[in-house]
Amino acid sequence: MSDTDIPGRVQAELTRLRAERQVFTAEQDRLKAKLAETEHELREATASAPDEGESAAVNQKLASQQEELDVAKARLQALEAEVLLAHQQRDSLRAELKTCREERDKLRLALLDAELVVSAGVVDADVLPSGEPSADRQRLLNAERLAAEMARELDATRRTVSWRVTAPLRVVRKKMDRP
Repeated sequence: MSDTDIPGRVQAELTRLRAERQVFTAEQDRLKAKLAETEHELREATASAPDEGESAAVNQKLASQQEELDVAKARLQALEAEVLLAHQQRDSLRAELKTCREERDKLRLALLDAELVVSAGVVDADVLPSGEPSADRQRLLNAERLAAEMARELDATRRTVSWRVTAPLRVVRKKMDRP
């Protein structure tokens, strides 16, 4: 039988099967080449791989480094705890310092008040049994303190160079203002 004696449908099917065989053959060749290449790479990898003695040494070194890392982590945690404690102590000391400074400022103000009273020559005769001056006495003390402070400021102003230099000008102005 020749190709001309085969009916058309069978001949088309035969042509399709031949084409598929060529495709499958090409795919088989490609896969065989890939398999050979992979086997070659595997041989190279196993040939270049370290032997078990070297592998054990590397594993031992890795284990010792892991132990050192664990020790370093423990030290880090201990140091972090110490830093946290130091920060808490610092904060409490700052709060105590603030309280001490406030108390110091109050005592300084009380000392200044006492110095003003002493410099004014005032004796606390009108003091209530509780140790506080009466309201009238307190107003009097405040007025005396203010007067003493103003007198000191006026005296300081009169001692300045500019006050002494302008003294003749003030005298002339007073004489000119009189009728």
